[in-house]
Amino acid sequence: MRSQLSAITVTTATVFVALIQTQIVAQVPNSKHQHSIPDQFTAVDTSQLMGSPDPLPLEAVPAFNQLDFKRPVELTFAPDGSNRLFVVEQRGVIRCFENRDDVDHYETFLDLTDVVSRVGNEEGMLGLAFHPDFVENGEIFVYYSIDPPASIVSRFRVSNENPNRVDRDSEKRLLEIPQPYRNHNGGSIRFGPDGYLYIGLGDGGLADDPHLNGQNLNTLLGSILRIDVDHQDSEMPYAIPDDNPFVDREDARGEIWAYGFRNNWRISFDRQNGQLWTADVGQNRFEEVDRVERGGNYGWNIREGFHDFNINSADRQADLMDPVAEYFRHDGQSITGGMVYRGSELTDFVGHYLYADYLSGKVWALPATQDTEDHVAVPVPRQVADTGLQIAAFGEDAQQEMYLCVFDGIYRLRLKSVDLHQIAQSFPKKLSETGLFESVSDHLPAPGVIPYEVNVPFWSDYSVKDRYLALPKAASVKFHSKEDWEFPVGTVFIKTFWMHQDRESRSEPQRLETRLMVHSPDGWQAYTYVYNEDCSEANLLEGSKEMPLEIATAEGAITQPYYFPSRSECFACHTKQAGFSLGLTTRQMNRTMNYYGTQVDQIAMLDRLNVFTESVAAEDVPATEKFPDWGFGNFDRGGNNGDEREPLQEDATRLARAWLEVNCAMCHQPGGIGPGKIDMRADTPLREMHLLGVKPKQGQMTPPDGRLIVPGQPYLSELVVRAGHRDVRQMPPLATNRVSERAIDVLKQWIEQLEDSN
Repeated sequence: MRSQLSAITVTTATVFVALIQTQIVAQVPNSKHQHSIPDQFTAVDTSQLMGSPDPLPLEAVPAFNQLDFKRPVELTFAPDGSNRLFVVEQRGVIRCFENRDDVDHYETFLDLTDVVSRVGNEEGMLGLAFHPDFVENGEIFVYYSIDPPASIVSRFRVSNENPNRVDRDSEKRLLEIPQPYRNHNGGSIRFGPDGYLYIGLGDGGLADDPHLNGQNLNTLLGSILRIDVDHQDSEMPYAIPDDNPFVDREDARGEIWAYGFRNNWRISFDRQNGQLWTADVGQNRFEEVDRVERGGNYGWNIREGFHDFNINSADRQADLMDPVAEYFRHDGQSITGGMVYRGSELTDFVGHYLYADYLSGKVWALPATQDTEDHVAVPVPRQVADTGLQIAAFGEDAQQEMYLCVFDGIYRLRLKSVDLHQIAQSFPKKLSETGLFESVSDHLPAPGVIPYEVNVPFWSDYSVKDRYLALPKAASVKFHSKEDWEFPVGTVFIKTFWMHQDRESRSEPQRLETRLMVHSPDGWQAYTYVYNEDCSEANLLEGSKEMPLEIATAEGAITQPYYFPSRSECFACHTKQAGFSLGLTTRQMNRTMNYYGTQVDQIAMLDRLNVFTESVAAEDVPATEKFPDWGFGNFDRGGNNGDEREPLQEDATRLARAWLEVNCAMCHQPGGIGPGKIDMRADTPLREMHLLGVKPKQGQMTPPDGRLIVPGQPYLSELVVRAGHRDVRQMPPLATNRVSERAIDVLKQWIEQLEDSN
């Protein structure tokens, strides 16, 4: 098949094939490079990069394999020494069974499916708590949703005849809380060490907290409540403890223990010290972990995580409680609160709060212990597992061992049976140890490493990039005319960043870092190697880093901060929806590369090198699948270095749509983490981009009549303003401190041209 397609290529695309001839490399003046385009494919040994410098110690394994659960959202135990476990299914059923690995049946403890509402995805039976004196009184408490939308907290008693069955007729409703919408219900209930019942409630739903419930002490929504279920106040089936923080305020509900939450999804108490923990699900950017204190205001909707939620909001209140930890949407999009582990099986994590992300399946651990009574340790979270599971909740048994509630069943975390120290020690800590370079000091790639460049480089604060591809075997890349190309495990993308120290003369640039995007057996991984002062070596970066660069410009010398992102931050752009690799698409690769004296059509070159699983003919590379040449951002390997300030002659629409896809569409596309259904892919029809006439979310930087795009009026278009802004809500969101003047000019021209056609 490959030979037939090659023959077609020869006979139908003479010019296309002629460009692939490799010539003797002529050195660019003042260049030390001696590397040339390979004459034939050579596999590159990338095995040393298939491990990890910080391997994850835990993995998820199924528990209770012989039992079947439907959307479990809670697992707990009865405090009666019976060794029973109880699993809450969101549809309104509680199952109970003996805590044995080989258990093969459960009983239905309570069935409320006839009254529980499941109209909304976040509605259902969401919480279960056993009374501390359960042995004596047989009382349980349940949180569930009803229709019309409301949240119910009820007391039940176990049947006198059957300890595995609740007396349905014993129900007594303690709270019935109307819900304005069908999401953000919270729903976790726990008894604290003080014997009171704590109830987690979200802000009532929709987006942006439209009713401002998070900061309203007159509503129970957006809060964690604390009530006394053993006594009654007048006209209420419960009592409010006298030491609740707002019990004496006329403008507040006395039940509130803490407030300012968006959707606190799972609360828990540390069994050792009684500390209350919760996770609060963010809206569009940050997920957070909170250590809950009496009377604390946790900020929603003034802020999200540590950050202002609305860029136009007033100065932040001084009394807002900071989260303990947060993560950006590149790590996940819906946090699941966990528990402080006090069991005996995972000894390294005793005294750590473990939590997860529902969508990414990642699990983190952070130290939860207090140093002294007066000082609380500032914990640093560490990722400990990448389960790939939709973790809805954590649970624990009477032995304080931990479980994961996943919608397809119950799981446990266990230590991996590998030598983590050996894996970490064997990972290359220096760029010279990766095998990707024959000479690091001369930036000379190893034999078989293939150079490439892209039509529209991602904007990185005037830096230019030298790109290479290393493949472990031939005929392994799946070509697509429109979609992202597919790359095998073992693939490594190599990208070196350089910065011109003189922006006027564009003299020989300073080499800053080499980033690797590695397709490992565990998925895509990102690593950054930062060069030492003389560029003789580059060392693996731990965390992130910022350094000042002295740059000569037409306006004089400036000090420009340069940011090296952490491994996880790389995935703010290298998203799953964008295919992780970025840049390796037909519309980006469809160009002629000038590589130290050799001009070659890149896709034809890769075809000649037998890179693709099937040969790619000229007709497989339509001219329509080609971005315009942005003219700046590729490292000068051909003596024709562009200037970011020079105007481009290309059509503004094509340039703008290409820039938006490269710099924004990794988040703003179907399935992406961007809000509002915005789709910035270049081939999306304008009316389907959800930009025209759409009001900005989370604050507005344009005048009140501004919109994301106002045809013909770039200065009323939020898109232009945010692209030209650096701070909260900047676009792109990370690792850039400077605005692309060319991009702003192009976006303005494009929007100005929209006036007649719209």
